[in-house]
Amino acid sequence: MRNYRYRGISQTGKRVQGEMQASNEQDLEQRLRAINIDLLTFKNKPYKGDRLFKRSKVTRRDIIVVTSQLRQLLKAGVPLMDILDDLRRTYENEAVCEILSSIYKSMEGGESFSLALKNYEAVFGKVYISLVAVGEKTGQLDQVLENLEHTMKWEESLASKAKKVMIYPAIVATVVLAVVVLLMIFVVPELLSFIKEMDGSLGFATVSLIATSHFIREYLIFISLFLAATFYLLKWWLKKSHAFRVKFDRFIFKIYIFGPILLKLKIARFASTLSIMYGAGINFNDSLKLASMVTGNAYLEERVSESRHLIEEGETIYKAFDLSGLLPPLAVRMVKVGEQSGNMDEALRNVSEYYDTEAKDLIEKIEPAIEPILTVVMALMVGWVMMAVLGPVYETISKVP
Repeated sequence: MRNYRYRGISQTGKRVQGEMQASNEQDLEQRLRAINIDLLTFKNKPYKGDRLFKRSKVTRRDIIVVTSQLRQLLKAGVPLMDILDDLRRTYENEAVCEILSSIYKSMEGGESFSLALKNYEAVFGKVYISLVAVGEKTGQLDQVLENLEHTMKWEESLASKAKKVMIYPAIVATVVLAVVVLLMIFVVPELLSFIKEMDGSLGFATVSLIATSHFIREYLIFISLFLAATFYLLKWWLKKSHAFRVKFDRFIFKIYIFGPILLKLKIARFASTLSIMYGAGINFNDSLKLASMVTGNAYLEERVSESRHLIEEGETIYKAFDLSGLLPPLAVRMVKVGEQSGNMDEALRNVSEYYDTEAKDLIEKIEPAIEPILTVVMALMVGWVMMAVLGPVYETISKVP
């Protein structure tokens, strides 16, 4: 079922407008006629997920489970409509049930599976829907769903690894920073007043602690406002300026340690998606365009766009990738071999596997070092505060005859 905005005329001649769910245009007209409204104009209202997601969220795991069940039952010979009917009644997530129910009703109204999915592009994504459409046309929907399931599981594994490495340090750093700020605002001033009363000489550690504590207490509100303003300005600028977004996304890849990991993960995901789409029979340029969407990076999307332009002008695929700077030299050589041998989808799969392995190796090297580094940083912070507070106390006591 789709959501439509409509304008019409009631029996009394009054102009009316509103929203209604219907399978297609004819169904919308019939439904309005049943309530004595003649349809004038209508507009399809695409699904955004807002209303549904407030009740329960559709996660990547949900999409993987649904795809897996569709694939297994299709291979077993169960008709697609029966599978959807069963899933919409039994799936544990209410949001998924409503989506599947809407897709089922749209297909009852005569739409294909891929067309019914299009109303939920925000949930499934263009790549998923395009591949399903190819599977329907070729009669290999179960095989397409199997490829999608494998790819989504792999992507989820990559995302989980990347989050583990990047989020853990961020959480610990935030906690440490919060503890330091609280110490500087509430604890340190009390300790320092005690130290000053002892009339001891103040060393560098104590002077720096006093200065830091004073600065934070005096300017914390201004610092917080500045950081918040910077964050929202950056967010606004990224939305408004495509050129700035491209530069920002390129800068992310240059961040020490984390940048190279992220770049390798993006290349692996891009190459994997491109391999699946091209292998499914989608035109290479169309596959490129759709595969660029999964990167979620404006810089890589621009490089893909430049590659497509070069290919349209007659350049070879590997040369276009090289000239645009889309792929590193090693990946370009792998694509060159695939293009010349006629095994492009296999070559792209090899690129994906290579950079997947590279990213995982980097993560495995970094992961064991994160905790000791953070422990050392915390120890230095605690040591600084202890030296600043206990140093003058010890010096004063040592002067007592």
